[in-house]
Amino acid sequence: MKGSSHTFRWIILVLTLLLPPYLFWWVLVPLAIVLIPDPFWWEEVKKIVWDPFWWVILLIIILWVPFLRVWWWAFLPLMLMEQLKVLYLWWLNWDFDYAKHKWVLLEVIPLEAMLMPLKAMEDVFAAIWPLMDVGNFRERWCDGELGNGPFWCSWEIASIEGNIHYYVRVLQQHRTSLESALYGHYPDIEIHEATDYVKLVPPTVPNEEWDMYGEDWDFFKEDAYPMRTYEKFFEPQGERIAAEEKRLDPIISLLEAMSKLGPGEHYWVQFTTVPVGDYDEPDWKKEGIKIVNKLAKRPEKKESTLMKDLASVARELAMGPEKEGEGESASYSWASEEDEETGERQISLTPGEREIITEIENKMKKPVFRTNIRGVYVAKREHWRAANRVITRTYMGHFITANMNEFRFQGSTRPRVHYFWRNRRVFLRARKMFRMTALRFPPLFPNRHDLCPILSTEEMATLWHFPLRVSGMVAPTMVKIESKKAGPPANLPVEE
Repeated sequence: MKGSSHTFRWIILVLTLLLPPYLFWWVLVPLAIVLIPDPFWWEEVKKIVWDPFWWVILLIIILWVPFLRVWWWAFLPLMLMEQLKVLYLWWLNWDFDYAKHKWVLLEVIPLEAMLMPLKAMEDVFAAIWPLMDVGNFRERWCDGELGNGPFWCSWEIASIEGNIHYYVRVLQQHRTSLESALYGHYPDIEIHEATDYVKLVPPTVPNEEWDMYGEDWDFFKEDAYPMRTYEKFFEPQGERIAAEEKRLDPIISLLEAMSKLGPGEHYWVQFTTVPVGDYDEPDWKKEGIKIVNKLAKRPEKKESTLMKDLASVARELAMGPEKEGEGESASYSWASEEDEETGERQISLTPGEREIITEIENKMKKPVFRTNIRGVYVAKREHWRAANRVITRTYMGHFITANMNEFRFQGSTRPRVHYFWRNRRVFLRARKMFRMTALRFPPLFPNRHDLCPILSTEEMATLWHFPLRVSGMVAPTMVKIESKKAGPPANLPVEE
């Protein structure tokens, strides 16, 4: 594709030089710009200049061209129509509908030793997924309901000067559903409403006293490829886990690092999940089916058109039937779009290919979330420790598999810049990331799709769950319940 764009670019530029300057230059030059392969700076220019002001640029071109100038009154409403639509939906969605909702931050206090398997946490995410809603035409254009995942939750772990807390931020109307799902599997935990920990630092971070750094995480490959999940770390067999001396729980490494923060240091990890279905996100499953068919060596079904049929007939009339095989065993047969799948093709799969197919199909059959993953370090400048900025990196390293998927932090959103106006751009990126963290918004808001991977309930349970046992450096710093609570015995005598 890039090669064809490059060829078209040179053709258009040559035609621009050969034609008189007054003839069609206003068509050829913009077309050449569109087809130029993107240089490293083009994305920033496109985002800052072209995306918001494309209609102004086109209007200037129309006013510049003599025979189009008289029709400006016909072009202007068409160009403003899209802008008015964006402004109307923004006001309706965020200034009207979103402002009516009340959010609540719940602190979840687990036991010191959690004997429930991680299947229980996976079922909690599965119970929350049906909160998904898809608005119809009236709800979207009159009531202001968002069209893609209007309701979301934020599953968070916060280290406040080394003290670790589990939080869930949810709509007030969904609080009962969340508490029921958690208490159903973890009856001994405690859940209570808490003050937002973001308010413990000034709202103007970064400033002269405070600084911050953060990273947003996305999949390296297509969303259909799963990450390494908890079933690859240990056996999810309930209370039998307690009898094992060697258990691997990747979240312990995250909690250990977060527990070492000192005075004036904060670290927040947020997993903001938007439940989505096939109606909202159909492309990732289509991509998964395409990957599976390619690995299984299934023939790709191509849509037949009149031109393709004519080209196929002409090719066979001119060159004869296609030859299958090599040497003396070669035979001729007419070209066919589809070959029946045989058992030999399944046998020819390698163990790695079988594993990939199994894991992709396992992910596609489970409920999924469009998820924003973010780790943020906020500290006073006199207590700033650069090593604590990247705590999430070591945690994400647990889930890397070479043949599946892995997480990569996104350099386009983190507050670090290598070229051009570095200090100012770093400040603006940091200020934006802090604001998005406080609001639990995705990094490219109002775009709630890009840089947000699709995770299944199994993957979410792997990333956010209660530790199996609190020990080491985590033990004195994590807010936890030391022992189970129980009611009085049923046969306790009562004074009448």
